[in-house]
Amino acid sequence: MRTFLDALRDSARHTQKGITFVRSDGRETTLSYHRVWSDARRRAGWLARHGIGRGDRVVLAVPEPDDFVLSFFGVMAAGAVPVPVYPPPTLARLDGYRASLSRIVQACDAKLFVAGHRALSVAQVEGGDDTLATVPSVAVDELSDGPETDLAVEVGLDDLAFLQFTSGSTSRPKGVMVSHRNLAANAQAIMFDGLRSDPDRDRGISWLPLYHDMGLIGFVLAPIFAEVPVVLMPTTSFVRRPSMWLDAVHRHRGTITFAPNFAFALCVQGISPKQMAGWDLSSLRALGCGAEPIDAATLRTFLDKFEPVGLPRTAIMPAYGLAEATLAVTFASLEEPLTTDVADPHGLMRGRAIPAENGHAVEVVSCGTPFPDHRLDIVDEEGAVLPEREVGEIVVEGPSVSRGYFRDETESRSVFRDGRLFTGDLGYRAGGRLYVCGRKKDIIILRGRNYFPQDFEKIISGVEGVRHAQVAVFTRPRAPLPASDLAAADDLLVAVAEVQNSQVGHDALRRAVVGAVYEQTGLRMDEVHFLRRGALPKTSSGKVRRRETRARLQAGTLVRALESESASHDPTAEGAPQSPVGDFQGSPPAPKAHPNQSAQEE
Repeated sequence: MRTFLDALRDSARHTQKGITFVRSDGRETTLSYHRVWSDARRRAGWLARHGIGRGDRVVLAVPEPDDFVLSFFGVMAAGAVPVPVYPPPTLARLDGYRASLSRIVQACDAKLFVAGHRALSVAQVEGGDDTLATVPSVAVDELSDGPETDLAVEVGLDDLAFLQFTSGSTSRPKGVMVSHRNLAANAQAIMFDGLRSDPDRDRGISWLPLYHDMGLIGFVLAPIFAEVPVVLMPTTSFVRRPSMWLDAVHRHRGTITFAPNFAFALCVQGISPKQMAGWDLSSLRALGCGAEPIDAATLRTFLDKFEPVGLPRTAIMPAYGLAEATLAVTFASLEEPLTTDVADPHGLMRGRAIPAENGHAVEVVSCGTPFPDHRLDIVDEEGAVLPEREVGEIVVEGPSVSRGYFRDETESRSVFRDGRLFTGDLGYRAGGRLYVCGRKKDIIILRGRNYFPQDFEKIISGVEGVRHAQVAVFTRPRAPLPASDLAAADDLLVAVAEVQNSQVGHDALRRAVVGAVYEQTGLRMDEVHFLRRGALPKTSSGKVRRRETRARLQAGTLVRALESESASHDPTAEGAPQSPVGDFQGSPPAPKAHPNQSAQEE
């Protein structure tokens, strides 16, 4: 087993193979592994001359792929610990970003802040924040200003490789401690056990954020261990033009790429037949999906659309993982078509994944099996291992599991117990495969039955006028009620959704949302609130923050698209039948996909 620095140093013998960087202006540059190592040592030399040494934490907020990767490697080559954070989306409004950055800088006790923009490195100090003002900052282009330096810094497998901050907490960020041993073990699992990669055949293609574990480990660090060349593109370029992702697969003959579920939906909606003309996607053999809930229908639609231009249906590879396990925990098998389980919805409410027999079902995507040398169990509230088809918390152990959160013993003790990682995710096993249902803390309980918020969110996303996948559903307490009013004892069922057009008629849209949810679940939404585009709270990796949304709704700080009303304000509204909450009436629920939640980010 090698440290990452050993692997990077070994790869430097290649003067032809390397990394292709695509900048936000479209310029492509390919640097050989030899050149990458040389540039990393140059940046390490700059850091050493400025007092950065073994174990020091260096925060990186760098948007361009080449600047980020070379600086990340340079920090490691100096013996320091890189701390990647998301760069600001714009320099126009830095107040909110500065507050989030300040919490991370304080949590990791950073010794240096490296910014992608010179303006940001100045603005963060001038912002008046005491924490940031005490940390030196530098623009990224200054790091390469100097001669190449061959530092004699040695690191061991149990030394800290980098800190991966989870993006869900707004007040107390948690830095996952990823050691060189964790990284080497997960790279082995991903590149060799899961992908069976071949450096002479394979090429990775990625637009994933490099400050997030799937982009950073999956397409920057792990490929170095396998010496598989990659093409790295800016995330913002994909969001503006989804076709650039698959166009890069075609042009570079990519064989491996991954993305969250939303990207598959975006490509189906946003890529025209004209853009697809001439593509050949037959080189793609591993098309991974993870990092957020996985919807079987979305993946099938994607495969249907791009199969005519060569995409193999067997390329699809659902996966499960989380930052606390470095990255990946399970992969679906290569050359296996999309596999799902069809479960009875009433059984799932009771915590059992009973195979559906009457045509009314919930479809759950298989995320495959654990890697060698890793173990995955499903446990109950007392930690006892459950049999197949019993829903419980997913627990992981093995060499990829981190030893905890940086300088946070309380949180570490609650999540990492005796070498086992209690993920907070709910799932079950069937036929040896993992099926993920949702987050333990997000379960909605109404009249003694359990519901997954993702089911409601999927239904609401399908209502015309609501932005796809920009929905949060949760419960909140009712106002105090008379003790005799048992019928209204449940919490309120609340939906918050972004609208496609702020001029849309919200009363009609609200009725449509309430009606759609009732038709498919038999439950009635108590409140429906609408937001302007981009106002829904999300993590840095794009996941909806349900608990923050609920807190901000309670505090009255959500930016509304229009003054919202409770659905219950119009008890006779069309599509809102007055039936007991929790009872199915008329047609039972239409098939819906339970999700894969793949990181502890809320």
